[in-house]
Amino acid sequence: MIKQVIIMSLQDKCFGPNLETIKNNMKIRLEDLNGNVNGLQNIKVQSDCLKSSNADVFVELTFENEEALKNFKSNEDYNAATKEAVVPFVASRTHVEFEM
Repeated sequence: MIKQVIIMSLQDKCFGPNLETIKNNMKIRLEDLNGNVNGLQNIKVQSDCLKSSNADVFVELTFENEEALKNFKSNEDYNAATKEAVVPFVASRTHVEFEM
């Protein structure tokens, strides 16, 4: 089993009246991938981080194996979701992948 953790900080322009809409849309679009991508066992998005955090969104993904992770990165549904709901709003992103 492979775990991927992604931590993202949003752009300054997001911090206004649309912040919750942006974060909720990101959460919905990514979590909608559950059950729709081969090899993806689970994706969970935490967008209500404590104010003491130094990032804004935490994504935890679980895959059957490393091949499933590689295939996920080129999945059309994943790429569409990130292109529309994630990329336009993210200032920085980092990730860690490991075998469980």
